[in-house]
Amino acid sequence: MSTAPHDLGPLEEFLEERLGLSRASLHLGADLEAVLRERVRARGCDDLSDYRRALDRPEVAREELDILAGQLTVGETYFFREWQQIEACADIALPERLAARPDGERVTLLSAGCATGEEAYTLAIALHTAYPGLLPGRIRVVGVDVNPGAIQRARQARYSEWTLRAVPDDMRKRFFVRAGSDVALRKDIARLVDFEVKNLLDDDPAFWKPGAFDAIFCRNVLMYLAPQKVAELLDRFAGALAPRGFLFVASSESLRAASAAFEVAHTHGTFYYRRSDARHGRAARPPGDAARASAWVASIHESSARVAEVAQRVSPTPRRASAAPRASAAPRGGAAEARDRPSTRPPPPAELAAIDRALQLIGGERFADAMAALAGLPRRSASRARVDLLRAVILCQQGDLAGAARACQSALDAGDSGAAHYVLGLCQEQAGDVAGAAKHYQAATSRDPTFAMPHLRLGLLAKRAGDLATTRDELGRAAALLVSEQQERLVLFGGGFPRSTLIGLCHAELQARGGHAG
Repeated sequence: MSTAPHDLGPLEEFLEERLGLSRASLHLGADLEAVLRERVRARGCDDLSDYRRALDRPEVAREELDILAGQLTVGETYFFREWQQIEACADIALPERLAARPDGERVTLLSAGCATGEEAYTLAIALHTAYPGLLPGRIRVVGVDVNPGAIQRARQARYSEWTLRAVPDDMRKRFFVRAGSDVALRKDIARLVDFEVKNLLDDDPAFWKPGAFDAIFCRNVLMYLAPQKVAELLDRFAGALAPRGFLFVASSESLRAASAAFEVAHTHGTFYYRRSDARHGRAARPPGDAARASAWVASIHESSARVAEVAQRVSPTPRRASAAPRASAAPRGGAAEARDRPSTRPPPPAELAAIDRALQLIGGERFADAMAALAGLPRRSASRARVDLLRAVILCQQGDLAGAARACQSALDAGDSGAAHYVLGLCQEQAGDVAGAAKHYQAATSRDPTFAMPHLRLGLLAKRAGDLATTRDELGRAAALLVSEQQERLVLFGGGFPRSTLIGLCHAELQARGGHAG
């Protein structure tokens, strides 16, 4: 029996309410109708409507939500992800929170939406290294996720090599052991984390009691939730955080001053948040703040659902890696150039739809699915430069630096105006070749003098090298260009942060070095 699209509406509404997932994210990585029809058959229901009625029974809803959570939620993650935030937690948050807690009272960190446990275990490794002997007596790490299958895998602490792609060799040797074709976390480290199946949206006063947590990591979760659920969850976090407690979200999920509950902080080259002094208990938001919060939540979804952080982040951990092949900016000539020249016709609707789908998947960090969405496009498509750039971004995120370099060269041959050089710079920086990265960032600015982000990266590289004059010059240029930077490039390369935050970063760094933005 065929099903009209509107027949899914009641089930979408139920899943949004109970799992918090926005309707867009319900369709992001799975064929929702196929999943639901399989559950109809498994439950012995007549049709989707009958299945929806069955979900009104609490015992059925509990069983089905456990199953659906495993099929509809995104669990792709890896160890040492966004390491700058982990360092900020170890260097800034932990010393402060240990000092704030009375002797003997434990500092508790929550990994909310922990999937298969890589983030929670990364925290345990970092804190065990920085504070040997304090875990678990004085520091407790807790991981929770709505997916029972993910929690079961987390407790096993056994992973594929791919999840360790950002882990430095010395840390691999210290904390992981071979387990057949996989790797396993050392048992003494695995025992430092407590895992629990929990829906973040369920009321549980004992778990979410005021001041229960000193720091909450909730990264790459908000982008999948419906706007009203995001606001609800953040209010819950604010209530459960200790005074001046810390909240770490993905760089694509910047809070953008949603309310008085959180204020932004910046150290270690990354942004994070703190419970604001202005918040007392569960205080009401100031007048007009609800409208700002609504607009802010909508901006998270507009940004995150399309491109999120795709190319802004680079591997922050010191490790040896073979440098990505350097790509020349010079286009090929002759017959090869004629064969590769993109069509001048406007992109057909199907092509634009495939690109938009890929952008949504990239925003959800479903990189393999995003690549599959682009796979059917013809090589001589009207959007070839854009498609090749997206492929380069995906490959860079997957750690295939050589493949990303080839895709960038193809984008440059097809007429890319400089963004491909920027991605090449990110590849080189990820490979540890700072000089090569700087050359590509400079090439990006040469091809497009209005492109702000390469100047920002050049300024941060100069800061790391102690080159004060170049730091001032590049960050000053970046601040000036960001005022009129294209919105699409801000979304694609700005890590989810708004124009004002990126400009503020430049001004803060300039002020710290006695400079100013021109």
